[in-house]
Amino acid sequence: MENINVILIAAAGESREVYLKAIKSFGVHVDVVSSIYEVYENYGKVRYHGFLLDVPTLLRLKAVDKSEINLLIDNFPVLRVSYTSSNGVRCIPTGKYSGYGNSLEEFLLNNCYKFIPRSLRGTRRGTNVLNVLLNRNLHSPAGAVEKSITINFSSEGAFFYSVAIWKEKDPVWAIFKELTDKTPIKAEVKRVVVWGKTSNIPGIGVEFLNISDGQSEQLEKLIQGKKV
Repeated sequence: MENINVILIAAAGESREVYLKAIKSFGVHVDVVSSIYEVYENYGKVRYHGFLLDVPTLLRLKAVDKSEINLLIDNFPVLRVSYTSSNGVRCIPTGKYSGYGNSLEEFLLNNCYKFIPRSLRGTRRGTNVLNVLLNRNLHSPAGAVEKSITINFSSEGAFFYSVAIWKEKDPVWAIFKELTDKTPIKAEVKRVVVWGKTSNIPGIGVEFLNISDGQSEQLEKLIQGKKV
């Protein structure tokens, strides 16, 4: 399981050392922090397969941090853990991605291993309307550019409205009119909702492949409701 990347949120102390030893025994890479704030500050762009949360550490969190924990639970495999010298490590899977096994091995092997890793920053979604130009080929004529919008975006990808014909893995370049840097962002189509097939908004879900740090930061500001 050496390709699994997880992060442990636990205050320093005996319990944290016990968790780390147990996790590393499976050959898993693990980063460790004392708070959710440290995750955003130091590891916000790192893609993880899952999070492990020390219960006593969770109980000491502020209300604002607890809301961020809910974001984790909604988007990642999450395992709550607690430790006592008499009973050892107790495991409680939490959330729709976490399964029902009550052991560390089951969580790592059955849930984290099968989960497509994502970053914490990438799970934050913007819901305001952004105007976007879509291009299938940077060298195509201006008339081939499709006008679109998105109301579901992050610094790692977005869902663009479109009634055109697309296939998964198609390349696409996106220009956000609201960003200062209008350099086309290369992306790959990951999901297609065809017009008329369902009652859902038609379009494409894409993953950004070459977004710049500046563009990423501006999208993060827009997600937070700040001006860019």
